[in-house]
Amino acid sequence: MSSVSDEKTTPELDEIRHPNAEQVTSIATDFLERLGHKGLRPKKVSVDEEAYLVEVELKKKTAKIKIDVTTEEIKEYEIETKTEEPSAFPFSLKSILLTCGIVVLFLVVFLLLDVQSFLSGIF
Repeated sequence: MSSVSDEKTTPELDEIRHPNAEQVTSIATDFLERLGHKGLRPKKVSVDEEAYLVEVELKKKTAKIKIDVTTEEIKEYEIETKTEEPSAFPFSLKSILLTCGIVVLFLVVFLLLDVQSFLSGIF
């Protein structure tokens, strides 16, 4: 005599639980923290047939981690340096402020030394 409960448990055993996006993101960030990276910002998670691909932004780099769907193991990872797009304005804010500071410094020095009266005496 076969019981009905045996038939119901068989399909449940065949069902494999895969991790969700939150779990694989946690695996990836934990891995990067163990490598010594800080300031992690998860950017994107995608899945294909056999692996999740997690992209995480670091300070000046981007990490791509491939995690196996069934075993939750990290199969491969890659850390790339971000390339910055060239700005439309050729000067940085730092160089502009430095130049303005030097000009103001020279004006103050010239006013303190009274260079104008000296130059008018020469000409």
